[in-house]
Amino acid sequence: MPPEPPRQRWWLAKRVLLGGLGVVLVSAGATVALALNEVGGVVEALHESKRVKLAPNVLAPTSRGGPQTLLLVGNDERPPPKGNPFGKVLPHSNEMLLVRIDPNKPTISMMSIPRELQVSFTAPNGLLVTNRINSAYTYGGTELMTKTIKSLLGIPINHVFVLTFKKFRRAVDEVGCLYMTVDRRYYHANEPGGEQYFEINLQPGYQHLCGKGALEFVSNRHEDTSLMRDARDQRLLLELKAQYGPSLFENRQAFEKILGRAVETDIHSTSQVLDLLSLLVEAQGKPVRQTPFQVTLLKTYDTASAQQIHESVENFLGGTAAIAKSKVNATLRTARPRHHFSGGAPALNLTPTGSSELAAARSKAPNLPFPLEYPRKRETFAGAVPDTLRLYDIRDQRGHIDPAYVIVIQKASLGQFYDVQGTSWTDPPLLSNPGASIHVGSRTYDLYYAGEQIRTIAWHEDGAAYWIQNTLTNAVQPREMLAMAIETTSVISGGAPSAPAPTIASLANLHVPGRHISSANTVTKLGALLAIAVFLPLLLLAVWLVVRRRELDSLRDQVTRAMTLEARHRERLARPPAPLRPAPATVAAVPGAAGPPGASPNAQGAAPTSAPAAPDANAPAASDVNTPAAPDANAPAAPDANAPAAPDANVPAGAPAAPDANAPAGGGASAAPPAPAQAPATEALVGASVARSPRASVRDETLAGELPGGLRDGDVVGRQDDV
Repeated sequence: MPPEPPRQRWWLAKRVLLGGLGVVLVSAGATVALALNEVGGVVEALHESKRVKLAPNVLAPTSRGGPQTLLLVGNDERPPPKGNPFGKVLPHSNEMLLVRIDPNKPTISMMSIPRELQVSFTAPNGLLVTNRINSAYTYGGTELMTKTIKSLLGIPINHVFVLTFKKFRRAVDEVGCLYMTVDRRYYHANEPGGEQYFEINLQPGYQHLCGKGALEFVSNRHEDTSLMRDARDQRLLLELKAQYGPSLFENRQAFEKILGRAVETDIHSTSQVLDLLSLLVEAQGKPVRQTPFQVTLLKTYDTASAQQIHESVENFLGGTAAIAKSKVNATLRTARPRHHFSGGAPALNLTPTGSSELAAARSKAPNLPFPLEYPRKRETFAGAVPDTLRLYDIRDQRGHIDPAYVIVIQKASLGQFYDVQGTSWTDPPLLSNPGASIHVGSRTYDLYYAGEQIRTIAWHEDGAAYWIQNTLTNAVQPREMLAMAIETTSVISGGAPSAPAPTIASLANLHVPGRHISSANTVTKLGALLAIAVFLPLLLLAVWLVVRRRELDSLRDQVTRAMTLEARHRERLARPPAPLRPAPATVAAVPGAAGPPGASPNAQGAAPTSAPAAPDANAPAASDVNTPAAPDANAPAAPDANAPAAPDANVPAGAPAAPDANAPAGGGASAAPPAPAQAPATEALVGASVARSPRASVRDETLAGELPGGLRDGDVVGRQDDV
């Protein structure tokens, strides 16, 4: 029986790969089904608002995985107030914000277009208009606004989102409000005979803002410049992203409904939503870089030259490059004042705090359960208003009421204010995920970046949290921010600071560590867990299959070897016996017989003896003269019946013959019994040609065709019955 042919190689590996591919396809199918379900939810939510309809060539087409530029428009259309039926506010864009999301860049770029920027555009009726850019929305709605921005900047716009004030207020309430810093006191009430515009009443400090307060903060358009107004809008959006971005995936269904009811957009198809969602998922966790729009501020409107517009666009498109860590560190290292200053960075622009401000702080400090710390040096200017110190309470996310204070310091004119704050609430959302930390003296300062600038510097001591927050446009430089933080100490403790901060000169050995890499976001963690859940069982299955493959290969080899040996043995048993050939006659000297010395036992012509010599006990028995013996390659030839017996190989020539074991006692050279007339049947069957002693058994013989050295391990052998 021929051996079993071996199976093709790598058959098991192919099965494992096919199985793994099946698992991956099933998982991918489930993921796609989940993604399409989520996309369907977003599309359904967006259908709750009116769709923005634009001409075919107004918006640029998008590609899967490519960068996109989004235009966010705030429509300040309001009904007439009570008591003034003619006070209706016509539609106009109060905010025009461009957002650039490029998956190949490490940051998101954001740039606001000044609403008072003077431009020229053509109205739908063909009239050439030169006016503020936000009036384009009044003349031609979203389409004319989008065309005007594209013509001014030369930037393709992929999608448009329009949000009204009423929907914005409702959306902030539905989200759950937010914590943010109001940089200064805002107040305006429409009094009879006075200037009529959007009313606002906000106190300074870190606080919990809901829809009404958030709308007042972003919609105020008085008392400062258009740049400050745009900065307020960006600050609120960034705070919303920081507080609700990490939980966006877990609460995606609620956010989808809020978004669908709040915004009007051109996105209403599944493919558009899928492209944008995939881009937002890739951009989640990336920092936002605020790009200022370079303009020349005038009294009633703003202007921008071609060079200013070009630089603004270049910073917006190319400003998404990674923040140069060396540049940030070099800026901070300029806070190393030297006693012998010669060139390099200019001296710190800090002035000592006035005694009146410190006295007012000491009078209010006992009302706080923690030390009131005040900067002994700060950045200001000659025409600044006096510092504002306010003590208040804030309710944290757990419902606890925590005391707090805020110091409002004016950095420059036109709305540039920064704040120094302290509270017993040690972990507000503002102080989560610092970008870097630095240890100076007994304090550790946490640094929070906004692009290449520092937005906040915070530290903890005496059971309270303290921080300095930059202006809305981050106008205070890092070295001044750090120096003021070091110079901020308690105003009471025997009339002197309880723990004097190191002087500015101690910053000579300042070392700023690299920025802290934020942890993986929720989507990344979920994807990693899903990958582990899918591929870990697959890996274990592959290992188990490899082990089983080795075991099967070993068993198959053993079975194949046994079957091969069995086939060979059957072939030997079925082979017919070979014909016997007569052996050549040999003459053996009879032991004890007289002969000439040195005569050869095989000499021709030796005299026959009437009775053959008794066989040796170790020699094989003589065969029948009439039965030809089968020649054996390893056995000696059988002696001729008429020839003298061959001498024993172990007996020296001339020695007396060994007595027959079966002969009677007193032996001598008696004749052996005559040989049988016919050989046994078993001898003829096997084809043996060797003589054996009467006590020899066929069981002890080697079968024909086998090696004389014996059987190998694992060979199968059959034996004949004893004779």
